[in-house]
Amino acid sequence: MSKVFVVITLLLFGCNNSNRKPPSESVSAKPSPEANVVVKHKKFEDFMSKSPYMFWAAKQVDSTSYWVRLEFEDEFVVYQFHGQCLYYFFTNYHTGTDKVELLWSYKTDCLLDMDVLKQNNGVKEFPKHGDVFCEYTLVSDSMIKVDYKFPEWVKAVNKTEHDSIFPTYFYLEK
Repeated sequence: MSKVFVVITLLLFGCNNSNRKPPSESVSAKPSPEANVVVKHKKFEDFMSKSPYMFWAAKQVDSTSYWVRLEFEDEFVVYQFHGQCLYYFFTNYHTGTDKVELLWSYKTDCLLDMDVLKQNNGVKEFPKHGDVFCEYTLVSDSMIKVDYKFPEWVKAVNKTEHDSIFPTYFYLEK
């Protein structure tokens, strides 16, 4: 009988409304600290690789022979076609913006012969030394959209290589 009395007493005190806060004071009704914070859209200089490196990757199928990734440095973009083929493309950074131009002027560290990048690939307009090849635009803090200045040539290269070595989007690797 005393056990029943203890249980009933606990239930009565547990259901007491005097300890409840009105809805205006409840935790869920308080504004979050983030509500007062102004979200600053990042710019490309926020993603310049320092240590550790920041890579942007294309979404490719597992059967691809390429592993396309980008790394943005102070004066160039490292374009990785796969682990043993790097191209260092010079760039025009627009300081304080979300845009970077890639120039068709590069140095290579590549075991493969990437002749496809040196040919017209059956297209009248193709990139030549010093041309603006593409413009990278930061769409969000984790996605880049690419605007190619030679879209027909890019399409021909991707078709020749049976892969998207020049994709439209890159995603920040985490």
